[in-house]
Amino acid sequence: MVTAMAQAKSPAGDKPGDLAQRLEDPAFRQQIEQAISNMPPEKAAQLVEMLEVSLRRRKIELVGYLAAAAVLLLGMIGALYYYGSSDRGDFVGWVFLLPLGLAGGIMMLVGRWADRGRKARARKT
Repeated sequence: MVTAMAQAKSPAGDKPGDLAQRLEDPAFRQQIEQAISNMPPEKAAQLVEMLEVSLRRRKIELVGYLAAAAVLLLGMIGALYYYGSSDRGDFVGWVFLLPLGLAGGIMMLVGRWADRGRKARARKT
């Protein structure tokens, strides 16, 4: 059981993409499936919970990246419009910092939100 899981780890020189290619191999997948089926039910439940938490965190991060990109795009369009429609004598270069600050704030909030789930799981264990 442990040896099959140890084989599932990629060697230090492999790239993360190599593991994805190895998962396409039916023999390698069967080794992993056999190792998981030989696990005690408690360990299998922990593995499933760990995978669910990881997927949930990745979904949160994806939503955060998309929201930050949308705020950055729309904010820069608005900043360009405001900059172009302002008087020539006024300094309005600060307007380009607002979308960057908003996008950074969104990424900080999303990072804290994703981290909160990880910390809750650590306290639970």
